[in-house]
Amino acid sequence: MHLPPFRSPLRPVVSLIAGFALVALPSVATALAPKYEVVERVWTYAQPKWVVLSPDEATAYVTNFGRRDSKNISIYRTDTMEETGTIDFPGNCVEAVITADGRTMYATNFHLDLVEVIDLESRSVATEIAVGANPKALALSADEQTLYVSNWSTNDVSVVDLVERKELRRLTVGNHPRGLALGAGGVLIVGNHADHTLSFIDTSTFEELREPVACGLFPRTVITSPDGRLAYVSAQSSAAVFQLDVATGEVLQKWAAGFSPKTIAITADGRYVFAAANAANEVVGIDTEDGTSHEYRIHGIRRPCGLDVTGDGRRIYVTGWEDFHLYVLERQGGSVDSGA
Repeated sequence: MHLPPFRSPLRPVVSLIAGFALVALPSVATALAPKYEVVERVWTYAQPKWVVLSPDEATAYVTNFGRRDSKNISIYRTDTMEETGTIDFPGNCVEAVITADGRTMYATNFHLDLVEVIDLESRSVATEIAVGANPKALALSADEQTLYVSNWSTNDVSVVDLVERKELRRLTVGNHPRGLALGAGGVLIVGNHADHTLSFIDTSTFEELREPVACGLFPRTVITSPDGRLAYVSAQSSAAVFQLDVATGEVLQKWAAGFSPKTIAITADGRYVFAAANAANEVVGIDTEDGTSHEYRIHGIRRPCGLDVTGDGRRIYVTGWEDFHLYVLERQGGSVDSGA
């Protein structure tokens, strides 16, 4: 379902259809900002927390945190946005990662303290791996033999051997670890939500590389650039996204990212970072080259939470935590660089 195009980049424009719309708000260099419109809205299930695209971008998987014991993950074709099925298991699901071949998904089961190992061809659980209390985020090593899991209530990170499919050890970090990402040189970055810090851990020795680094208030999601040299962190109460040097831990830049930014995602070229601004009902796009940020308000969405973006930045997928929908924003016209 497509919305009318923007009329002008110089003032807010609202387009309405089927009860939802998007507003492009003025910002620095607005005339050159990428233009996005909501083109689809589909029903999910209770409290959709996370959305992740398959490696070929043909499928979107949504974790429905509010569902217990069934419909934990809903599945959509991205060409038609038709729901094609669900993945069901006891407990409830927070986040998920998918292997490069698209055959296996690892998903955190918050209620039962497990990682679910899911066969995506059969859409069923192959096995389960016990981890710490209330697991949330995941980071998969480049060789896909090790999985790192942040355990919210035990203040540690599980190191999981995916060949043996068992937990090897726990790494003690700060209070309420949330976001995880792996950077260049095998550095694991952990967002300590309640301590407002990041931990940097050498995964070859499991030693901390430095003292925890202050990074805004309530760091939530951590991602890295395609080359692994930069880390990006959404800080919810700072209403910002921070950029850090993975090798040194130095904060390099900070951008406004709307009220309470939650999930963030990055394009394949590393230029654009998008944030789901939970309390502002919008997506914020950050151009990491020219330093500008642009707001895309989505009417009808309530509390955007999960977000993923296609490698070329053409489509953004974002979940509405309180309205139980998955929204698809599509770039209009040419490349992101041209803003056309």
